[in-house]
Amino acid sequence: MKQKFLFLLIALLSAVQVMATNLVIERYTGAEMAKDIALIGKWVFVGEDLQLLDKAGNVLATEPIANVRKIVFSDTSTAVGNVKQDDIIVYPNPTQDILYINGINNQILRVYDLQGRLLQTTEGTQVSVSNLPMGSYLLQIGTQVVRFIKN
Repeated sequence: MKQKFLFLLIALLSAVQVMATNLVIERYTGAEMAKDIALIGKWVFVGEDLQLLDKAGNVLATEPIANVRKIVFSDTSTAVGNVKQDDIIVYPNPTQDILYINGINNQILRVYDLQGRLLQTTEGTQVSVSNLPMGSYLLQIGTQVVRFIKN
């Protein structure tokens, strides 16, 4: 539960940096779900699902956390179009050595463990993860957070 909370904390901190108006959840299938941030009262985890609740506590959306590829915060009214225009590809995933990031120009890249601890910060279009033990991690690229696996 602590891991899920810290994943959300990282994502929410990203939203504050850009004064975003929309939350876009991109699934591993490529499908996306966009919600107006002003409508979201809080995020909660119920079992293995992420639920977005309005301010009255009503469920706006439910998404299995295992399906979430990345969460993007957008400041445009058509969030889905914005995500496709600024498409960032992180590969290979899973990886053993280096993660390559296409679709960016020399950005600050931050790697977090699932407890929310910052493990490393670098600048560029790739990040070496060879020193990390096997497991799941989060890569923050600007306002986007991508989950990756280190083999």
